[in-house]
Amino acid sequence: MATPETLNEHQPATALSEHHRLLIVDDDLAVRMVSRLALSKAGFGVTEASDGYTALSWLDSHKFDAILLDARMPGMDGFETCRKMRDQLNGDTVPIIMVTGQDDDESIDAAFECGATDFVAKPLNWRIICQRLNSLIGAGVVKKHLKSRSHQISSMLKTSAETMLLLDGAGVIQGIHQIERLPIGFRAQMIVGNNFFETLDEESVQLVSTAWATSQRTEECESFIVDYRQDEKQHTVQGRFVPGAEGEWLCLLQDQSALFSCEQQAFELEFKDAATGIANEKQLLSELGSRLRECRDTNTHTAIIRFSATDLRSFEATIGRGGMVKLAQAIVERLEIGLESYLTRLQAETLRPSHLIARLCDSDYVVVLSGLDSFEFIEELATLLLRRLSTSIDLDEHICGIDWTAGIADTLDAPPTTDGLLSATAYAIYSDCALPNGYRVHRYNSDLKARVHHDIEIERLLRRDIADGVLEMHYQPKFDLSDLSLIGMEALIRWNNAELGFISPAKFIPIAEKSGLIISLSHLVVEKVLDQIAAWRDEGYKSVPTSINISGIHLNTRTIVEELRAGIQQRRIPPELVELEVTESIMVDGVGKAFKNLNELRDMGIRVAIDDFGTGYSSLSYLKDLPADCLKIDRSFVQSITSDPTAEAIARAIITVGHDVNMHVIAEGVETAEELNKLAELGCDSVQGYFTGRPVSSCEFTSFFEGARLAG
Repeated sequence: MATPETLNEHQPATALSEHHRLLIVDDDLAVRMVSRLALSKAGFGVTEASDGYTALSWLDSHKFDAILLDARMPGMDGFETCRKMRDQLNGDTVPIIMVTGQDDDESIDAAFECGATDFVAKPLNWRIICQRLNSLIGAGVVKKHLKSRSHQISSMLKTSAETMLLLDGAGVIQGIHQIERLPIGFRAQMIVGNNFFETLDEESVQLVSTAWATSQRTEECESFIVDYRQDEKQHTVQGRFVPGAEGEWLCLLQDQSALFSCEQQAFELEFKDAATGIANEKQLLSELGSRLRECRDTNTHTAIIRFSATDLRSFEATIGRGGMVKLAQAIVERLEIGLESYLTRLQAETLRPSHLIARLCDSDYVVVLSGLDSFEFIEELATLLLRRLSTSIDLDEHICGIDWTAGIADTLDAPPTTDGLLSATAYAIYSDCALPNGYRVHRYNSDLKARVHHDIEIERLLRRDIADGVLEMHYQPKFDLSDLSLIGMEALIRWNNAELGFISPAKFIPIAEKSGLIISLSHLVVEKVLDQIAAWRDEGYKSVPTSINISGIHLNTRTIVEELRAGIQQRRIPPELVELEVTESIMVDGVGKAFKNLNELRDMGIRVAIDDFGTGYSSLSYLKDLPADCLKIDRSFVQSITSDPTAEAIARAIITVGHDVNMHVIAEGVETAEELNKLAELGCDSVQGYFTGRPVSSCEFTSFFEGARLAG
């Protein structure tokens, strides 16, 4: 262990007598260096110790005016060091300020129980630390010289920036020192002979009187804070009652307006979201922890509603950072108004819960409700707020439509901890399940957690199997309705995983889209299909177009045109043998990279089909402008075409208009001879479905080249 003689050799002992002498105890060298720099600059003489044993050794041979002690140190921690220091000081009231990275109630209580004078949380605000040190050292001087009133006042005048009032046992002012340091309005009536309590306003009298009574009863120093407003400016005066000699009392007062303003600013920087002024993540975690402890004590419950925007960052390129701030403020305003309106109505029916709104990041906002007896209204409230958020925001001539998802977690179903509740809302948001009303609100439960874990496992295995290229392509034939000859096929991805077995595309494709794997999956599909087209050609089979389903995400990339061009040219495939199937919504959008890419691909000779036609925007007027060659009537109309006149009428209209704009019309999902005959009667060009041929592997598909017909 380092000794005092070797620990701080660069500081001569004589220098300590010229300043307030401080002992800094911290195992972190960087922290000690910063502390020395800040406190030396403020006029303090600083001695360092890297652990509790060294600090006790210094204390045994030197006197210090105050000690700044880190709570968390290896070996003997700050709490144990503080206890041993108090024993070693043997009644000397040297101020010990405990420093820790935790500002929870348990840490604070532990600090004071072991003898600490004050408590501060990291990161340290050195301006505030210096103020506190000066005040604590000044108060310590007062207490040491309590028996000699004249010496006490003299010492305080030299060491403290406080105003001192000398009071008798009834609170009447007997003497005044440095009264000019207080705000004019606050000190106006503080003259010798007046009762101190009668100079205060009504709001302050009770608070100060309580401190006075406690100090008289215990004969200990008792503090109080008084807020005073003058000329529309808020002043904060901190005071304390100190027992004096011969039944007299000292009332020490100091204008702490600047200090408290600085502390408020520091608090807002640390615990408030800069853009909106609401709680940030740090305050949310602290506040939520306190509320959960209170709920355990009162046998009530807490619920969290978390709102997450999937596409919020995309607006920054258009509206800039300033616009993003305004957008965040508009989002918070909608949450506040919606929550207040709902809780006001709820108050008439039940006890109003305590609430907090916080911003986790640019795209995530949290509403906390605590003190609840039931959660019956939570989903209704979440849906109401989600509806408000989902309405487009008109911002500086830009209309921002945001896609939101809400996740709910409560202390009945989720772990009743800060991390447990927030993680549960993340599980709920990840599930992204839709309620019947169309707003995505999902509540956490154990089944949801298991399902999300299962989806995560599917994503992991899918990522691996895409990289290994083990997914397979199946092909479903398309037939001309006039003679049932083979005119093409649709390529369909199939996944038979070694661990989980067969996984439906309806399950893994949405996961691929959500996780960002869809482009890698699409690349794999294109490569496999192009390889198969070339292989069938080389084997001498009939050349017919093959359809590939392309996601909107892939279609919006800048490289898709060149990728397809290179793949086709490399394999010497005629472009007209490749057909891309895209959804109706992508076609109707008419803007962006996808629409431009489709035009370029058609110019290259690749065919384009509109998949699931009639289920999207259901407008026929735009067909003449679309870069498409084929319409696919959705299976939902085909399956009821023989029994539902409306479905028949829709199919007839699609076929008629498709032909009017020179498009080939194909019906998918044909499962019966009756459906086939009805489509032929309506003039449909071609069909595909289980009746004419199920999707099969490339090896099995060769039978269709050889003249196989209906498989039903």
